[in-house]
Amino acid sequence: MIEYKENLKTATLEKMVSDRYAFRMRRLTTTMFLMALSLFFVIGTASAQQADPRALGTFNDWLAYSWNENGNKVCYMLSRPLKSTPQGVNRGDIYVMVTYRPKSKSAEEVSHVAGYPYKDKSTVDALIGNNKFVLATNNEVAWVPEGGSDEKLIGAMRAGSKMIVKGTSSRGTLTVDTYSLQGFTAAYQQIRKSCT
Repeated sequence: MIEYKENLKTATLEKMVSDRYAFRMRRLTTTMFLMALSLFFVIGTASAQQADPRALGTFNDWLAYSWNENGNKVCYMLSRPLKSTPQGVNRGDIYVMVTYRPKSKSAEEVSHVAGYPYKDKSTVDALIGNNKFVLATNNEVAWVPEGGSDEKLIGAMRAGSKMIVKGTSSRGTLTVDTYSLQGFTAAYQQIRKSCT
């Protein structure tokens, strides 16, 4: 079992979120991301400072942030797993995130970053109590598929005490990440309030 709770440091998570943010947006293709990244560097330092995440607070095991994306305020919350199995596998950053974009057609999005590429065309199970949610995957990110309901998953997260995420890496390794949902509701209310 790998313990992650002690690594829940704001500076580390801000950098992690900033570096990997584009990969969590399910509707952007890799090409669009590279174009946006190029544009980001062309615009310059002033725009880069505008895009830096701003902490909204810590809520037990969840952190909440906001930032500007194309002139629109975006809020998100994230948490790292309390435990992750198996031990000894090579993984990068692991976290679950809820993004709130009030001006977007899909205002709320839940995503899980596994720290490794998922097996091609595989799905991920998110288990909360007796509820099972099947997530789509692309590279190292899992999310509620088109036609699914982020609202239902968020509702279960608000009502639950823990969430278990099971996925399979491109090498065939089954991983299990266990998240605490303590503080989820308070963090969720904060991102809704801050981005309304």
